[in-house]
Amino acid sequence: MTAPRRRTVLLGTAAVGLGAAGAGELGGAPARAADAPRPSDPYEESVQDARMVWDRPAEDWQDAPCLGDGSLRVRVRRGESPNLLAFEAMGTSDAWESPAGGVVLRLAGTPTAQRWHLDLWNAELRATVTTTRGRVDLTALVPHGRGVLVVRLVTQGGESGAAWQRTPAGRADHPLPYLEESGGPERVMVAGADAGAVRRALAAPQGHDAEHRRWWHSHYRRGFLSVPDRTVQRFYWTQIYLSAAALRRGAPVTGFGHPLLGSTDHLALDPVAGASGHQPRTASHGHLYGGLPGVGSKGGRAQDPITAWGLPAVDAAYRKSMDERILRGWLHPALRKAVGFYAHFLVPEPDGRLHLPATHSPHYADVPDASHALALLRWALSALIDSTRRLGVQEAGLDRWRDIADRLTPYPTGPDGVLIGRGTPLARSHPYASHLLWLHPLRESLPQARSESARRGYARWASMRDSWHGSTHVTAAGLAAAVGEASEALSHLRHFLTDLGGGALYRGGRGEPGGESPVSVPLAGGQAVLDLLLDSWGGTLRVFPATPEEWPDAVVAGLRAPGAFLVDAARSDGRTDWVRVRSEAGEPLVLDHGVEGPFEVLDENGGRRPWRPSGQRAVEVPLGRGESVVVVRRGQRPGAGPRVVEAAGTARAWGLSGPHE
Repeated sequence: MTAPRRRTVLLGTAAVGLGAAGAGELGGAPARAADAPRPSDPYEESVQDARMVWDRPAEDWQDAPCLGDGSLRVRVRRGESPNLLAFEAMGTSDAWESPAGGVVLRLAGTPTAQRWHLDLWNAELRATVTTTRGRVDLTALVPHGRGVLVVRLVTQGGESGAAWQRTPAGRADHPLPYLEESGGPERVMVAGADAGAVRRALAAPQGHDAEHRRWWHSHYRRGFLSVPDRTVQRFYWTQIYLSAAALRRGAPVTGFGHPLLGSTDHLALDPVAGASGHQPRTASHGHLYGGLPGVGSKGGRAQDPITAWGLPAVDAAYRKSMDERILRGWLHPALRKAVGFYAHFLVPEPDGRLHLPATHSPHYADVPDASHALALLRWALSALIDSTRRLGVQEAGLDRWRDIADRLTPYPTGPDGVLIGRGTPLARSHPYASHLLWLHPLRESLPQARSESARRGYARWASMRDSWHGSTHVTAAGLAAAVGEASEALSHLRHFLTDLGGGALYRGGRGEPGGESPVSVPLAGGQAVLDLLLDSWGGTLRVFPATPEEWPDAVVAGLRAPGAFLVDAARSDGRTDWVRVRSEAGEPLVLDHGVEGPFEVLDENGGRRPWRPSGQRAVEVPLGRGESVVVVRRGQRPGAGPRVVEAAGTARAWGLSGPHE
């Protein structure tokens, strides 16, 4: 006979900004055991290897595990006393230290032993908590696309008295409604922003855990990476998890956006690529990225979208997808407006060049010919002229834009490379390297991009680290990769990961100044990992461009590059074995493949493809939409699929209290 079911409903005002879950069903199938056999699937194997383990609940919100689907984001940590477990829901802002509401599990006893396990592959948090009164086995998840939190409990002994209670978590007027149901040994609690959605979710038949897992498994099958350094590899996979669990939908596109989403073929999560029918907010003036030319910081925040850094993110999304709707309806008109803003302030001088009066070089000084402002303007001019060509439109200002591009003054330089601005060398530690923006992340196509001047500029900046913080090392990794310093780039990444701390999914690094999103900095770190393995600038796609000697073996699959190219590649014993590129848009392909010695250029069926040499190790290959090319060492054949490379050192899992075997 079926055990009687107990249902408790506690309802309150929906948390602001936490969108209601749609009607649907939630399954009750138990999570797969944590000690399941090691899978043979390389995707599952690498993601399972990145699991996160704690032997106590996090107290600091920055160390807490996170569950979510973008609309509802929940972190789990210890409450105000040891017997309280808080499930805190994040609202629409990125101020994660101030949750919008939540629920708390009050244990009957005091914990004596705990084991928490965030299973990234299935996007589930599992825990076993032993207390002075008994034991609680817990499974929590936010089923993808439903906007509700589901927690299942199995209690033993006196812990049958464990009870849920509502907490506003600092916002008494916005509690999070929940509903609990018990039948047999398992208790199920569902919480969400909308009381009706909570009722519907708990009342629905079982079966949707499988749908949730299928979505996540598909999510991980784009953008594969495996390297010998398991710390770096695991960090990468946690960021793929974070991109879907914690990145808020509809967030403004600030800075350079989240390039990892495009590079790993997760454009559906990118607020730019997903907004072809409308224009989300692309400018955030929370920081002073520039000042009115001639006035500088005294004029307050500049209203030009280039200086808000929104347009480079739009351009990156366009080039990864080659979606003309983004170019025609959004990017091109915005570039035209941005260039027009600066054009009014340019001053011709006796040297025949056009110069900028004083603007603000972020976090440093007001200077004329600021390298930061010149980089943004030069980038915008290039993008505007190129978009005009691509769209085939007649623009009255085209000759003017070309004239500005030709006459715009070069970056002011000195013995230590590019200066902050005219007459202003880098004289103190600068955590943002804004004067090197042209090198990274804009990757400006200039002859000096890999010149001694760029190296000197990077070396000078990297030599003064007094004011650096966690995210500075992410910037440094990208800059080091851009000048070909692969081992140094890896060193910066390792420094960032050490500063980040095992068990932390999101933060800018300890000591990070306020204003940085706790999500955006680690996602930028994930992109910095990819910068060592795949890069594109100057119209050339580069494979393994800055891969350190410490990674003699490396495999990537399904990475997305500008031109809407999808790239697979493998290297072993420090040499590139093969590269496969598939074109989605039929763009011209110039590929620096890195294969040493005799090589073959083949189609997907192994037949020879026509190609032309383009530089020392590059080939130019005409590709139509949907066509692929393979460059392989003569006598070899590419692998049929990705593989997990052998780890260098003992494989360990991340955890709050240190690594676990």
